[in-house]
Amino acid sequence: MNRRALTVLTLTGLLVAVLAVSAAATGCGSSGGSGGGATPSAAGSPKMGGTLTLSYQSEPETLDPAIAWNVIDYGGIEHCIYESFFRYAPKPGAAGAEIVPAIAAAMPEISPDGRTFTITLKQGVMFAPPVNREVTAEDFKYTFERMMRLPRAPATYFYTGVVGAEEYQAKKAAHISGFEAVDTYTVRITLKSPDLSFLKALTMEFTDVVPREWVEKWGDKDFGRHPLGTGPFYMTEWTPGRQVVLKRNPNYRDTVWLDGLTYALSFPPETAYLKLQRGEVDLLGDNLPPAEIPRTMADPEWKRNVATQPKVAVMYFFMNVNFKPFDDVKVRRALSWAINRDKLVKLLAGQAQPLYQVYPPGMPGHQADKKWYGYDPAKAKQLLAEAGYPDGFTTMLYTDNVDPDPKLTQSIQNDLKAIGVKSSIKSMSNDAYYTLGSTPTKLSAGLSVWYMDFPDPADWIVPLFSKSNTVQGGMDWSFWWDPKVETMLVEAQNMTDAPARTAKYEEMQAYIMEQAPYVTLYSPITTTMFSKNVGGFYLHAVYDFDPQNYWRQ
Repeated sequence: MNRRALTVLTLTGLLVAVLAVSAAATGCGSSGGSGGGATPSAAGSPKMGGTLTLSYQSEPETLDPAIAWNVIDYGGIEHCIYESFFRYAPKPGAAGAEIVPAIAAAMPEISPDGRTFTITLKQGVMFAPPVNREVTAEDFKYTFERMMRLPRAPATYFYTGVVGAEEYQAKKAAHISGFEAVDTYTVRITLKSPDLSFLKALTMEFTDVVPREWVEKWGDKDFGRHPLGTGPFYMTEWTPGRQVVLKRNPNYRDTVWLDGLTYALSFPPETAYLKLQRGEVDLLGDNLPPAEIPRTMADPEWKRNVATQPKVAVMYFFMNVNFKPFDDVKVRRALSWAINRDKLVKLLAGQAQPLYQVYPPGMPGHQADKKWYGYDPAKAKQLLAEAGYPDGFTTMLYTDNVDPDPKLTQSIQNDLKAIGVKSSIKSMSNDAYYTLGSTPTKLSAGLSVWYMDFPDPADWIVPLFSKSNTVQGGMDWSFWWDPKVETMLVEAQNMTDAPARTAKYEEMQAYIMEQAPYVTLYSPITTTMFSKNVGGFYLHAVYDFDPQNYWRQ
């Protein structure tokens, strides 16, 4: 996955090289068999019953899989409620990078020309209560077409290569002709041209199957507050600002050890850390506070309950081109030279690595020998002067209130002040921040983060730099796009030669860094902590947490 000059490493190779999980978590993976249940670990053998509590300071905006793309929504709670055709293997380390069937009975049959995917569904897969009925191919067709036409669905670009999808979106067709329910248990998907990333796109939560009657009962607006799928758990309570409660799905076909999960909301990370030590919280969703890492790792009792792994992700500073002077490329380049990334890493107690390009380590297209920009205030001042701002300018910086984001924003504020850019900081809740960030004229500049959905550079370019995501609900918070990138993106997605395709994505990276729509800051490292109540804990390569395979001690 990590392309270094002419050497291409797989995601598996990267994870083998860099995955570092505490001794208490090692070996707590998944066994073979359809259940994927966790194997015994040093912490004890699996047992049924009990609940675990996961803490988050933020709250989901929605649990509608067609829309949600925030970390707690998409990669957290939805992963427990819903399923699609495929998923990543429920195993720790390198083994978790493998795509395996979920509701599909087997991996897809792909036609010789790479355009047609035939997927056979498992029989007897049931929706959770109170729907309590079997999933069919028609449910997948309904789900896909609903997602492709919802105004706030942010990721439809991944699927417009399906024959008839664009006509359907333009309301020129009643259905998507290339997405067929052949019979009760067979789905056939036909693409306009081969797409090497399409199978990976079918692992995303956007294709999680939902029951039509339940969606229609609540309506598109409220379904996200009343989620229901086929996953190992189903939601029984959502108390805004307090908690989301999941219970074991009695219709689920595979082993689930826990009776349920509680997502405790609105706990600052420092508070959650103290609650974990008192046994009131079992898992830190927002990571171990950086200030607590040295003390915790020096504690022989607790250091065994710390788990860490590098993420294929990027923290970045966006500059909304709808606000002056961020429409000027020289201003954007100036800020790319102004921010001290090493200082940010120190604030994170070393739980990150500075990043000077679009793709983080582990993403195809990353070039270890390439570095765009750096820390050079003098060069930043020179570029501002060339742009007509010799004395700098005034702007507003925005951040959510989840630690450590406010501290990082203050550091950036000081760096900008050093080059004459005066700024104030406005903080808000995480869910409000993500709503306003995706609104074209609301936030001028601030921090955002992007985590890998699947190991393909399309998962970076489409959400962050394509015209398709310069919409309400999209993730291109700089609202920058360029016809040249759009053209290269189409060319790349039509390529079947993998090295040539990656080279095209490298070309996109070079052009995007030249245009500097955002400042790449660092790749984060997940450092979390689990309580002594948790058995079978491991960090997953894609999902981070995989509660179906945990149990309560």
